[in-house]
Amino acid sequence: MEANLEHEDLLIKLRSKLNDGKIKLWESPYTSVEGEISQSFQELSSKLASELSLDESIVRGGLLELQQHSVERSKANEEYKETGCATLRIKATGKGDKGIIKVMKKLNVMGSELVETVAAILGIEPARLKLIFNGKLIKPDLRLEEQGVKNGIQLMALMMTETPEEAKKEDDMYMQVKGTLEDATLLSECMDDLIEEDEYMNLEDQTGKSIDLPKSERRSLFVGLALHERGRTCIKKRDYSLALVLLLEADRQLCECRAQILNTVDNYAVLQLDIAWCYLCLQSLQAANDAAERLAKAEVSFKVTYGEDHRRLIELKGTDANERVLFMRLYLLQGIVAYHQNKRARAAELLLKAEKELCDLRVDDASVQTLMELGWSRGQACSALRACAGDLPRAQAHLDEARAQRDRARIAHREEREQRRLGACADGRPVSKRLVDSLQAMGFPRARALLALRRANNCVADAVRIIHEQPDLLDDSDLSDDATPSAESLQIDQSLVDELQSMGYTLEQALGALRATGNDARAALDLLLPATPAAAAAAAAAAAAAGACDADVEASNPSTSAGINRKRQKKEERLRKKKARDMAVRRLRQNIHQEEDDYLTSTLSEEEHYLVQYKSLL
Repeated sequence: MEANLEHEDLLIKLRSKLNDGKIKLWESPYTSVEGEISQSFQELSSKLASELSLDESIVRGGLLELQQHSVERSKANEEYKETGCATLRIKATGKGDKGIIKVMKKLNVMGSELVETVAAILGIEPARLKLIFNGKLIKPDLRLEEQGVKNGIQLMALMMTETPEEAKKEDDMYMQVKGTLEDATLLSECMDDLIEEDEYMNLEDQTGKSIDLPKSERRSLFVGLALHERGRTCIKKRDYSLALVLLLEADRQLCECRAQILNTVDNYAVLQLDIAWCYLCLQSLQAANDAAERLAKAEVSFKVTYGEDHRRLIELKGTDANERVLFMRLYLLQGIVAYHQNKRARAAELLLKAEKELCDLRVDDASVQTLMELGWSRGQACSALRACAGDLPRAQAHLDEARAQRDRARIAHREEREQRRLGACADGRPVSKRLVDSLQAMGFPRARALLALRRANNCVADAVRIIHEQPDLLDDSDLSDDATPSAESLQIDQSLVDELQSMGYTLEQALGALRATGNDARAALDLLLPATPAAAAAAAAAAAAAGACDADVEASNPSTSAGINRKRQKKEERLRKKKARDMAVRRLRQNIHQEEDDYLTSTLSEEEHYLVQYKSLL
């Protein structure tokens, strides 16, 4: 990469000199009909080599490259005027790099046609190729001109090598992007019904407080944040091609949300930094202008979110030490972009700011190790030491308090949501969770206990009477998935079965009790304890006979049977959706880093590497 940067540095300097002297390499006297180097061209090479203190052969090679580009661009413009065919330059990024390839297409063709053409040239399947222009993926179902593609522009192609291992990796990339998008979309549509203990599914601000969103924007925001998290995981694994695809899709999703919502958190600004970082790591120099625009958006977003001079952030967290990591990266990336735009004075100024921030963010390795020995991760240790100016005891206290504060906020939020799900009694009072637990401990299924308390206005005696004497009043079709499922569809927990069998009960007794109590081990044991094993067996047999009798009644009464079947179908559908949600959560968790604010806890070694590299070029 360093050789590429040195060559790019040469071209930047030469372009600057040519622009200052208003020299046009594609015109006489610098061109030659015979294709040989003209005398004027040689004199220009010698002059610039002297001014730049470089070897003349190196300067001559750079000038020839720029001249060739200029001549080809001039020919492409003439051909476009005559035939309407645009010349597109494609930079293939990744292993197996084939350099710049040129494709001629009319701009009214669909994006899929361009993808297929480029894929054929690169020798890969079209499904494993992503073309990017101006920070957006080329969509197959839109015409090129509708996506801003113009004659002479350069696109980036994300590709892998053709070895079986890398081909499989690229297939996995396509499936992972598709799967992540589908999982996040599924979960966004049913967030209200998710498991209460699943903290990952909550949308929170920096204090751990839950953010309530209108349903119209919930999907876009949640899907965008999930894709961003997945992309950041790929960055940690240095899989920048997959990361960039995920991050650009996340950007598209978040752009559908109002700025008012995005300004409540810093995720949108961090996303722009991450996209620019991927451009840098993929050596996508043609994306410098898009990176500049994204970094400008990030800077504005940080000011809105954190307040002028970070005042709002300091009021919220008590310190801005860790968020300064983001500003260090912002200055570093802005400096690199300015360098590639030949704004050297501006680049030097920004890199100096990044260096100052980096020095302030350094922490003592021995202190980091001490905190890690106490059970904290390296990232958490770095974060706390930065927040406490390197003071080790204060850093330990800071970590303890931050965890406690976030836990308190989450517990309060979980209790609030659980109470909302319990609902209200007939008289408007909230259903008592304590009374629901008490009835469940007495052996009643949780769903029926909840419905009975709603009917009985939290009166336990009346609730028990309703369950025994008026069960027809308890219609649980409106309950969420945490209600006890029907016996037919309930999946019995084998560990609970084994536990009851170890106490002397038979398999049939254990299954019957767990089925009757909806997998509630304590309630099942209460149901079995008053009876001897033989009596319990008789009770289980009686329950089975009652179930068979109910089935006979259903068969003799078509309307009743149809109603019960509809209720059973609704329950089975809820269970199917719940299982799909749980699997989606599990898949996302496997691929998303769980440490909170981990993007603020980096060791900053990579940033330091790029800082040193670009300072040397300046």
